[in-house]
Amino acid sequence: MVQKLLLCGVRLYYILSDVMKIVCSIDGKKITKSDAKISVFDNSLFYADGLFETFMAFGNNIIFMKDHLKRLQKGAKLISLKIPVSDKTLAKWLNQANQANPAPTKKIRLTITAGESSFWAGKPGRPRVIIIVTDYKIPTSPFRLIVSPYRIDHASPFRNVKTLSFIIEMTSRKQAYSSKYDDAILLARNGYIAETTSANIFWVKNGILYTPPLDAGCLEGMIRKHTIEIAKLNNIQVIEKRSRLSTLLKADEIFVSSSLKLIIPVSSINTNKAYCYKTGSVTNKLSELLLEYINSEGSKE
Repeated sequence: MVQKLLLCGVRLYYILSDVMKIVCSIDGKKITKSDAKISVFDNSLFYADGLFETFMAFGNNIIFMKDHLKRLQKGAKLISLKIPVSDKTLAKWLNQANQANPAPTKKIRLTITAGESSFWAGKPGRPRVIIIVTDYKIPTSPFRLIVSPYRIDHASPFRNVKTLSFIIEMTSRKQAYSSKYDDAILLARNGYIAETTSANIFWVKNGILYTPPLDAGCLEGMIRKHTIEIAKLNNIQVIEKRSRLSTLLKADEIFVSSSLKLIIPVSSINTNKAYCYKTGSVTNKLSELLLEYINSEGSKE
């Protein structure tokens, strides 16, 4: 029921307006799209030195904002990035930008750059806080996946946070899109499953829910975290286990999760042949429970 109400609101909005509205701010100041610029000397451009978080908002509610900001601070500590304002101020700026966009469902990108490079600009610059809010439609069709030919370093602590260094993900995703797939599975150098380029991955076998552990090289995803919590509260056994692709391919159900997807079932994985899957009862149950949680508790921050 929750999902139906959300989708009805989104459909009505897009019937009334077919033009995407984009809201931008830099360091808390709202600016036009054409004025949304930063220095070419920024370390984020030179060395991918910076962090980002991607949020989803329903109306004025930014989902799991505190969780996202906590992960942002973890990443800042890891890469020695001094965020120029407090979490309270970040939350204020995020809410202001979100409320300036009337869409019922929105995606929000928060980027923290490292500021101008002292090596190239002569002196270090202040980190920049960039917020972009756009209209968004939650995907509803099951995903079709391929396997990326590129491998990630599962032992890297940078895998659990969202740094601007995203080349493996973007290259793999472009290859998936060009082949008419929705995403690509990332494997670690040791051969175990990590995640997809844009989501955490779960599968069900004999009623048990499985997902790679964080030390497999996957992102510490917000929806991953809450899906595990919800599953346990509803007597669904959850096992975080390093697993190979061959194990995943034998699953009864597979789904991916992220802040912009929530829970999306997987209908096929193409390796050297296609493996097909039906959306199962566990996936449907967790999807509905997650939406109920977001509606009742997840947005109260």
